[in-house]
Amino acid sequence: MIMPDFFATDPDWAAYATKHGLPLPPDKAVDKPSLPRLDAGSWDFQAIRQANAETEAAWTCDHPLSSVGYETFLTNVRVRDGSVCSVKVSWPANPRFHKQCGSLTAADSSPLPVLFVTHGGGWIQGTHTTEEAWLLWPIYQRFDLVIVSVEYRLAPEHRFPTWIEDCWDVLQRLLQDTRQFLPAECPAQVDPKTLYLAGSSSGGGIAAVLSHLCRDHSILVSGVILNVPVLCDYREIPPTTPHTKKGETSYEQCLGTFSDSRGLMAVWDMIRPSLDPQPKDRQLASPLLGDLSKLPPHIICVAGQDPLRDEGLLYAHKLQQQGTPVRLQMYAGVPHNFAQLWELKACRRFWDDLRREMEWLLTLQ
Repeated sequence: MIMPDFFATDPDWAAYATKHGLPLPPDKAVDKPSLPRLDAGSWDFQAIRQANAETEAAWTCDHPLSSVGYETFLTNVRVRDGSVCSVKVSWPANPRFHKQCGSLTAADSSPLPVLFVTHGGGWIQGTHTTEEAWLLWPIYQRFDLVIVSVEYRLAPEHRFPTWIEDCWDVLQRLLQDTRQFLPAECPAQVDPKTLYLAGSSSGGGIAAVLSHLCRDHSILVSGVILNVPVLCDYREIPPTTPHTKKGETSYEQCLGTFSDSRGLMAVWDMIRPSLDPQPKDRQLASPLLGDLSKLPPHIICVAGQDPLRDEGLLYAHKLQQQGTPVRLQMYAGVPHNFAQLWELKACRRFWDDLRREMEWLLTLQ
């Protein structure tokens, strides 16, 4: 499948990258095969997480959820091996549920849908705040939902597929008794039968796997939001994946760029040092290769200068072949985490698109 040129650098991204000293793809071809592979085993994960924590702490100070009308509650949920995962629940202080057909009034106590969120961070970092800044902020601004976020256990301290098992365990507990996740004084009414799954990057991959597990366990999911999702181990990407006229894949195009393919490849090599041929293992690692039938409607957002671009496009295509409603948004010429860079025009377009597509998804209930 030959696709248009989604990789060519967006001028606004080029200006931003130049201003902040970030690397852009070279004007001339480089000998990409000569670039050294990266070894995640040599990384200082504590330093990576500390830097991320400092950035997110500053962001949280500037963006309290109360400023968008939400209240929050932190709790802990025990998972299958007795470990505990942090869960953050957010709900609107005053009903303002926005739909194409109108808005609910403060007097309306209709149960609210649940948005179950799994954060990004390449399985090695990430917190509740990660998705608030990457995906959720425009949703908080517009919609009334009960938003449940999970801080799952991370690699390399924990082995694949611990993070998927953690999220699945928390989700099942949530659906068994939603009130146990809320403080007694919370006025929000929750409708666990109206469930949405969402996540960015590695969290998007987890959300995709959860949608498969829900289908297999007859759990109704009303919709899935996948933002620049990880959907396939790079060593298992099928030859039918879209490619450029030059025959390049997104992994090949992004070698040595700001969203360097080598970083994700190194993490895959670390968390799955060998490929297990068992179908269950492949389903959990690479939902792109799983059964995509009878899945709920999807919103899928893809970036042009992202190693994950091609698998996102192919996942959307395969869902559409199964008859699943899909709203696909392409952001050409910008990197994997463009939606975290709020100065970018592409980020602002992402916010507008996400609100519009959420309207669509919510009206399908």
